[in-house]
Formats: sequence, structure tokens, C-alpha cells
Amino acid sequence: MSLKQNVIANIGGSAWSALMAVVFVPFYLRLMGAEAYGVVGIYVSLLALFAVLDMGLAAALTREMARLSELDEWRAARADTARTIEVVYWLVAGAIGVAVFVLSGPIAFHWLNPGQLSRDSVAYAILLMAPVVALRWPIALYMGGLNGLQRQVLANLLFATFSTLQGAGALIALLLFPPTVQTFFIWQAVVAVAQVVVCRATFWRAVAPIVPPRMDLAILRNVWRFAAGLAGTSLLVTALTQTDKVLLSRLLTLADFGYYTFAATVAAAVYKLVAPIHTAFYPRLVELVARRDHDSLVRTFHQACQWVAVFVIPAATVFGGFSAPVLHLWTADPDLVAHTHLLVSILVLGNALNALMYLPYAAQLAHGWTSLGFQANLVALTMLVPSLYFAALQWGSIGAAAAWVALNTGYFLLTPHVMHQRILVDEKAAWYWHDCLLPAMAGGLVVIAVGLLFGLNHDSGSRLAMLAALAFTGLAALAVVILVVREPRSAVFRWLRANA
Repeated sequence: MSLKQNVIANIGGSAWSALMAVVFVPFYLRLMGAEAYGVVGIYVSLLALFAVLDMGLAAALTREMARLSELDEWRAARADTARTIEVVYWLVAGAIGVAVFVLSGPIAFHWLNPGQLSRDSVAYAILLMAPVVALRWPIALYMGGLNGLQRQVLANLLFATFSTLQGAGALIALLLFPPTVQTFFIWQAVVAVAQVVVCRATFWRAVAPIVPPRMDLAILRNVWRFAAGLAGTSLLVTALTQTDKVLLSRLLTLADFGYYTFAATVAAAVYKLVAPIHTAFYPRLVELVARRDHDSLVRTFHQACQWVAVFVIPAATVFGGFSAPVLHLWTADPDLVAHTHLLVSILVLGNALNALMYLPYAAQLAHGWTSLGFQANLVALTMLVPSLYFAALQWGSIGAAAAWVALNTGYFLLTPHVMHQRILVDEKAAWYWHDCLLPAMAGGLVVIAVGLLFGLNHDSGSRLAMLAALAFTGLAALAVVILVVREPRSAVFRWLRANA
């Protein structure tokens, strides 16, 4: 598949999965209650926390599938690599399921602060998470393998299908059966079983082994350095991104933690915008580094970064600047808007800064350079944990969200500076100005101008007028950002000339 087809497929799959991830959340809150949705937040945190046990193997599989995908004589090695990493993954998945099962009681009785929900019902809900968390783990491996094999159109079809079953199916289950958090997780378990079966069969069909694949410990020795570097970075990233949730689940009531979980889920849609670009371009960067084609590498890197800016910045500026009217238009729940709109604005800003760093990190991994990410995250963690704790004690969830913004501001200012001392040496100024700051300024100015012009807030005019104003703002920000970045602007003009 061409890079263009992969990007389009990734955009479609990511956009649809983002829609399925957030569009039903207000209905879940309404049916189950904020406390029950706080338990769902525990599930999300457990998924992220156990991701550290990946040990870098999923990313290593993606890289190896991309590296070994060009020549037919590499098919046997490709299949053995897939089988070896798969066996390790399933062993760890089983251990994860057992760990969640064992921890269900201690989490419910000694960590969380439920109000109306009984601790027994919370413990039962966490127990039901065990198979879901365990099965979601190998699913990520198979999807990463398909991406590395450039089967990204197929991977996105599967992703979109099962995202629909997870999101819409859970709502139907809550409407047909008792609207409890237990019903929610029983449905998630059913979908996870179906998804892992289908994804595994699809992945092995794409690998197409010429002889039965075998587990080979020598393969693990060959990829251990790259995987270990990623594992350390993954451990720190998980700590950085989940510390707020772990601390707040202890410091806040379960209901308030449910509101924070809602805001974090909504703000995480920013990552759905950058993921299609990262997924499509990462294998190409690996390929260009392997060929030592520096000129093409530089061109492809900036092209990818500028497309990230086009997708992330207009959405982040509009959603961050007008979170209250957006949430009111979507949920029609004044209480939910009041509890979450400021949190959403702050978290969107932090996530947008983080999203702009995806392609520089992909360039580091394409060069096999994992130590910079590890070192940067280690320094950040030592600074974040105490500041987050005291900010949460002083200002609650708002303080935690502000600490996340401060962390990502530091990343944005420092890590690319260090990166460009070693790789893409002469590209630092171009990345900061052309790929990030110029489009961010353009999108921000549009939002400020529209805010002054329309005075948008959650009670400004009818819902239809509010929708029209937000749509105009988003399209205007998108158009202006495209105009100020070279690669997307050229692509749009070529398309207009071809279809004129």
C-alpha cells in the first residue's frame, strides 16, 4: 500500500475510533452514574500501567516486520520473529489477568473512595476487568504487526469495526440490561474475545509463513537492546501519564474522579489525530534510515510533522478555547459541563504539546536511539511526581492538569533541542518554526479572533447557531494552518488543480 493510502486509512480508522471512544461517554455517565464511570477510569489506568510489561516488544515487532517485509527470502525469519514475540506476549497476558483478579479486593477496599457504590460491587467490577485487560494486551501486538507489514488499511478496518462494537455495543447493553458497571465490563469482555481471535488470524494470514513458525530465543537476543530501551521509556511514560490518575483516584471522591476520567477521555482524542500520521510514517522513516537516504529522510520527517500540525493544532485550539460550548452542544448536561470544561481545556493543551513530539520520537526510534526518550522521561518523572502531588492537594484535579501542561512544555522546549544535536542536525529551527510554532500561532489567532467576534460560550444563542459558529471556527483555523505550512499547502493546491 502507498504512504498516501496508509495515511488516509489511518485517518479514517483513528477518527472513527475516537468518535466511538467519546460520543457515548455522556450516555454512560447518565446511565451508570459518575461513580461507576470512575471505576471505568480505573480500568483505563490499569491498561496503561500494565503496558510497561510490554518490554518494548510490540514496537520491536512493528520495526522488525517493516525491516523484514521487502524480500521473500526473509519470510521465514519474519514468521519466527512473530511467533517468538507472540509467545512471550501471551505468557505475560496471562500473568496480567491473574494480577488484576488478585488486586480487585485491595483496590476496592483499601484504595478507592466510593460513596453510593458498595465496595463489594466495586471489587466485583474490577474482577470482571481481569479478562478484558489481559485480552486487550495481545490485540495491541497484532495491530502493531499489521502496521509494520504495511497492512494498515486492513488494520484500520478491524480497529473501526471493534471500536464500534465496544462503544455502541456497550450502550445497547446498558439499555437492555441493568445499567451497571458490571454489565459494561461483561460486554467489553465479549468484544475482547472476538477481537483477539480475529486480529490474530488476520495477522498470521498477512505474515504468510512458508514453513511452520517456531519460537527462537536468539531472536529475542537480537532485538533485546532496542526492546529494552523502549521498555525503559515505556515504563517512564506510563508513570508520567498515569501518575495523575493514580493519585487522584486516592485523593478525590470516586464521583469527582469520574469527572476527571471523562475530561481525560475527551482530551485524549488529540492523540487519535496524531496516531494516523505516526503509524503511516514510522515504517517509512525506518526504511529510509536503513537505506541511509538522508535527503529523503529529512523531507519525509518535515512532511509528517507538518501534517501532524494540520490535524492537531486546529482541533486543539478550537476545542481548548471553546470547551464549554463544545461540551454543552455535545452533552446538553450543564452539570457535566460545569465540572469538566476547564479540565478539558487544560488537558487538551498538554496533549497537543505531547502530540507534536510524536514524530521526533519516531525519528529517534527509526535510528535505533532509545536512550534520549528514557533519560528525558526519567528527569521529568522526578520533577512531576512531587509537583503533581502538591498541586493536586492544593487545587485538586485542576492542579494535576496544570502540572501535565508544565511537563509537556518542558518536553517541547528541551528534548528536540537535544535530539537535533545528533540526528537531523540542521533541522531544529525548521521543526520549531515551520512545523510547530507558525501553525500554532496561526490557529491560535483564528480562535482568538472568533472568540472576540462571536463571544462564544455555552449559553450564547441557539444550539444551531452555536454549531455553525464552532464549525466556521474549525474550518477557518484549518484553512489558515494549511496555508502557513509548506507540504500540506502544496498537496492541497495540487489536488485543487487536478480537480479543477
